[in-house]
Amino acid sequence: MFKTFFYLFLIGAPVAATAQNCVEMYDYFKVGASMEYTSYDKKGKIESVMTQRVSKIENNADTVVATIDMSGTDAKGKNTYQSTFPMKCHEGILYMDMRSVVPPTQDNDQMPDIQVEITGSDLTFPKNMEPGQTLPDAEMEMTMRMGGMQLMQTRYTIKNRKVEAKESVTTSAGTYNCVKISYDFEYKLMGTRTVHTEYWYSQAVGMVKSISYDKKGNEDSRMELTMFSKG
Repeated sequence: MFKTFFYLFLIGAPVAATAQNCVEMYDYFKVGASMEYTSYDKKGKIESVMTQRVSKIENNADTVVATIDMSGTDAKGKNTYQSTFPMKCHEGILYMDMRSVVPPTQDNDQMPDIQVEITGSDLTFPKNMEPGQTLPDAEMEMTMRMGGMQLMQTRYTIKNRKVEAKESVTTSAGTYNCVKISYDFEYKLMGTRTVHTEYWYSQAVGMVKSISYDKKGNEDSRMELTMFSKG
């Protein structure tokens, strides 16, 4: 199920050098802006729907921080998770908290004795990305404990990120000029799994489309922006 969620940090990268320009140049960098993403399996059937909504914007000198409320439903419309994560733009560089990679693993109200520790680095997007450019890796380690006993430890790594091309992409949400970026997503939990992914990202609305591939290079799953509202 993790394939659905590692797309969630792929929002977009500011090209301007001030916090005010980040707000002005990106339609989703406004309170009330919302994006709906639909995930499909390799047969084209809907697996889940995820919604992100900007609930708060904070401007501090040359930095703007957006609070993103995230929720998801399965193919039958049943609510599966809710979460909140920050997104920061500082001097033209976007910093995405890697906690947006996965939804909450436990309901804190039902399991109050579970402690979750998260460490790692932010996923960054530099300004003015061009084909051939390589982008920094990022990782997150999540450890769950009950008292002094470790229950689970999971590591997520985003690596081999490269800007491949500039392309126009059309979904039900509209047509956008995008940068195509490829990367490998490594997931470690009782073994290691790596998924190769390509995604198309617009400076107007963020991630527009993402496709993951199996070991044979066949499409395994896909996510698309299916609705966008400026709020």
